Amino acid sequence: MKSIRKILTTLITELTKARERIKSIDEELVYYNEFLGDTSFLLAGLLELLLKINFDEWDSRKWIDDSLITSISTQNEKMNIEGIMIWGREDMTEQWTDPFSFEIELSMDEVNFERFTFLFCDLDIHEIPYEEFKINREYWDNSNRNWKYIINSNKELRKIS
Repeated sequence: MKSIRKILTTLITELTKARERIKSIDEELVYYNEFLGDTSFLLAGLLELLLKINFDEWDSRKWIDDSLITSISTQNEKMNIEGIMIWGREDMTEQWTDPFSFEIELSMDEVNFERFTFLFCDLDIHEIPYEEFKINREYWDNSNRNWKYIINSNKELRKIS
């Protein structure tokens, strides 16, 4: 398993390369995964490690498979990515979905690991099986979230440094 720092380094490299591709998007898409290279599974891997290290209630038998990126925005050096995480449990083939939001500050001249926030799971709306999500892709369209997991890098990364 890769370390959090290794995943973050690769993710930041991928997002930095994607900046120009993002600017060229001239239409609203359902999913932005293709414009962001390996970002979707890097976010999934990063979130899985952060949850396992920082939250006892996140069952260690759970694993995160990938993400569907439904929104991306940039403002100055900040980039915000939102979407759906797809996760499962060991010894089961069924998978579930939950919303996420990831914001990172990408400095042009340095790699800074201490400027991101990861939000995951809505306390008010329960996860749904991926099979149901495939039928009802609008299930997670609510923009008002009561986030269950809030991971601020300044606080959380000090624990693992």
